[in-house]
Amino acid sequence: MTYVHEQYAQRRAELVGAPAQLLLDALDELARRDVPDLPVGMVKSQIKAGGCLIMLDGLDETGDADERGSAMDLIASLVRECQQNRYLVASRPFEGLGDRLLGFIERHLRPLDANDIRRLLNKLFLALRLPEDRTPTANSDPDALVPEAAELWRNLERSTRLFDMATNPLLLTSMAVLVEGREPLPVERAKIYEKLVRLTIEAWRKAQLSRDRPGIPVRLFEESDDSVRLRLQLLAADMLEAERREITLYQARDLLRPVYKANNPGWNDERCNDYVRELLYQIALHSGLLQARDSDSLFSFAHFTLQEYLAARHDTEQRSGKDTTVQTLVMHWPEGRWRETILLAIGHEATSGSREMAQTMLKALLDAADPEALLLASDGLDEANARAVGELTPQRLEVSGRLRALAALSDDWRTAAHPDPVLRNRAATMLDRLDADTERPGLDLAQENYWATRIEPGTFSMGDDNGKYGDEKPQFDYTISQPYALARFPVTNRQYLLFVEALAGRGAPQAVAAAQKLLPLMKQHNQTAKEFRPRYWPGARFRAGEGNHPVVGVTWYAATAFAWWANETFLTPEQRAAGEAIRLPTEAEWERAAVYPPALAGGNTRAPSTSSGQARREYPWGAELTAATGGSITASIQANIDESKIGGTSVVGIFPHGTAACGAEELSGNVWEWCSTPKLDYPFKGEVSTESLYTRNKRASSSYVLRGGSWRDSRDVARCASRAGINPGGGYDVYGFRLARLFSLSSA
Repeated sequence: MTYVHEQYAQRRAELVGAPAQLLLDALDELARRDVPDLPVGMVKSQIKAGGCLIMLDGLDETGDADERGSAMDLIASLVRECQQNRYLVASRPFEGLGDRLLGFIERHLRPLDANDIRRLLNKLFLALRLPEDRTPTANSDPDALVPEAAELWRNLERSTRLFDMATNPLLLTSMAVLVEGREPLPVERAKIYEKLVRLTIEAWRKAQLSRDRPGIPVRLFEESDDSVRLRLQLLAADMLEAERREITLYQARDLLRPVYKANNPGWNDERCNDYVRELLYQIALHSGLLQARDSDSLFSFAHFTLQEYLAARHDTEQRSGKDTTVQTLVMHWPEGRWRETILLAIGHEATSGSREMAQTMLKALLDAADPEALLLASDGLDEANARAVGELTPQRLEVSGRLRALAALSDDWRTAAHPDPVLRNRAATMLDRLDADTERPGLDLAQENYWATRIEPGTFSMGDDNGKYGDEKPQFDYTISQPYALARFPVTNRQYLLFVEALAGRGAPQAVAAAQKLLPLMKQHNQTAKEFRPRYWPGARFRAGEGNHPVVGVTWYAATAFAWWANETFLTPEQRAAGEAIRLPTEAEWERAAVYPPALAGGNTRAPSTSSGQARREYPWGAELTAATGGSITASIQANIDESKIGGTSVVGIFPHGTAACGAEELSGNVWEWCSTPKLDYPFKGEVSTESLYTRNKRASSSYVLRGGSWRDSRDVARCASRAGINPGGGYDVYGFRLARLFSLSSA
């Protein structure tokens, strides 16, 4: 895009009414640079004719704020004039992007997953080999990793923090560079960048001493590596302040000339200018830290994050004191473009600089008393790997407490929680990243508080004659014969990981022993442990911060296998012999728990009167679903459905005002929940038995019930009566499950 805005700047006066023409001309010329044989005007004509997919990358990397605005004007004009194409613009988010590019749908690139990481590692390390070593042999496995990639991959699999960072392509590339340079691999992002910058400057220094590079000009610089880094930091900070992604040689000279004149008495302006030009040119040529374009008159950092990191170092090293640093850097927290720089500054100071400085920056964010500043402080603690930094314990505890209250995970949630579910979910996810959300009730299968209130057996009214859809009718009486309780929450990623680990022979002895009993039963149905790994996990485990999100991407087979394993793991042989069990709920058990209170007075079955508090509920919490997301949490939406705007699964427990009468939460929204019974027409003809391949069933039915709706569904689907049925092999990003516990008939 650089070429385009430079042309735009030169011809701005000529472009009144015809900016799209300039972009068309530029795209045509750029195409012919890559393919010289293309006829002049061919690309332009094709775009005008329509039917093209036009992809424009790096909008955020264009010049300064004015040039980005000009680039957006050009794109908007092209879209208006050539509407029969599809357009894709890749960019980091920045202020004004959505306002200037109207009509575009915002989508976020997913992080790399395990397969992406392995492929990229192989390509990176193969690229570092000599040409004769890159050709695979005839018998080589195309999926096999080269030794260097395999070594790094093993380290990534063992460390949650490393794997999480490796899902970012720049960080993964940086890790590969460090491994190639035989550097120890840090588990903090700022330390990785610190080492990367040092290695790239060392590469530049080694190139000056090399004598085996014919035709490449080399100049020796007496300036130390640290001094060079300081100059680059000054450039980065000035560019960030001015919202530039590129800096001209003239701008760089004006910025650095006073430094060199002050440090070198006797140097005049001309000598300083020559030195700066040669220094930047050589760094760009030999280090890869800078890029030079347009006959070495325009420079940019190889990646915007490196610019942000160096700017962060400048703000913490070049100021007169910590108070000044806080004033000049942390005061920018409301501006999104400063976010990464603030985080990297906290991370660097906590791991390599002054921990007192890190404390000061965190305190300034907390003193802002704003939810967004709190979330930024929590990100900073995560950036600093705060659990390993004892000096940050007070800030970590304070931030955790505030996040818990904000996310509605504290006892005073009615007054302390934020009404916006998106913000509550962000707060709860950050709480999980800080490893501070593992002990609340309902999260540990081994504890009694995992289960909601016990529901007694009896007859109740199932279905809804006033329902929205035909499969909810007719309403009929159904009898549940055994007392039971639902789990308070759907099964989470962290809970499901215990199952995956047990199948691999890792974990508590009782959990592993139960898995060993399950494996032969799975083998009878040609199932493997690999098939039961959730489809949307990026690797061997869930993404950082999503431990208490419901597990998704699991089939009915996987859900019932988990339930069988939980039954063997968490109930004693005596409990099982007495008729107690853990399994998936039947559809009837699920609806009974969602619609009615735990006990129905007088045995009434047909929707008792509202005055008794036992009327059939349309939603688990009552008769209506609130549309508002403002005011207090009790006046805001009660479930994670499409209206909540979360756009994915949410941490369990952040909708306490959506709790059913029995104490089960998340029955509506978040994820569809597998049941143990097949999808049958109403009314049921007798009792519908629970099914599982691992008990008495030799084969599965063709369709099993899912209940509750998901984050992707409308309010109609979130009603208690809403039903879905799907093939047991389906495992999509909206399918999860919760457990039911059956009590013995003789229990009190």
